[in-house]
Amino acid sequence: MSREFPIAPINSTPWRFSARRRRRSAFTLLEGLTASVILAILVLGVFGSLCAAYQESASVRANATGILLARQLADEILSKPFNPTNTLGSGGLASRSLFTNVSNYNSYSDSSKSIPLLAGGSLNVTGSDVYNRSVAVVVGVTPSIDAVSPTTDFAIVTVSVTCPNGQIVSIPELVANYSLQSN
Repeated sequence: MSREFPIAPINSTPWRFSARRRRRSAFTLLEGLTASVILAILVLGVFGSLCAAYQESASVRANATGILLARQLADEILSKPFNPTNTLGSGGLASRSLFTNVSNYNSYSDSSKSIPLLAGGSLNVTGSDVYNRSVAVVVGVTPSIDAVSPTTDFAIVTVSVTCPNGQIVSIPELVANYSLQSN
């Protein structure tokens, strides 16, 4: 009697070995959840960084717009003559377009969503944000390099702008009572 043993095909493996191999090659539920939690933490970190960058860029934009508004008004004021004998304040002038000298701008303020133009009208550069501008003119300052001129010949004009985020931008300018003479 001869005994014959069945020969298994080369590619076949018993079922118990194939199930083990399947378990080792696939992700378990715990591994999938762990990967999801790590991915969620990374996404939240990136999102937090993006939010902080957006807030910082909004602050920089508001500050730049405040500087623009202050510079525009300071340039307008410096284009006017300074006469120290003029009374500080608007002197009853109803409109900024009627101001004729630096002294008229003392205690001037405006609040708007756009730049009020000297000739009337406005220029929208602020979007929907409200900026508050104010001016202070202080007569009687002396530059450190001039000990001869009377102190009344000089003034400091300070234009301050309060941005929507509460930050205050100030631009001080020195003005003098002088005239240019040609020879």
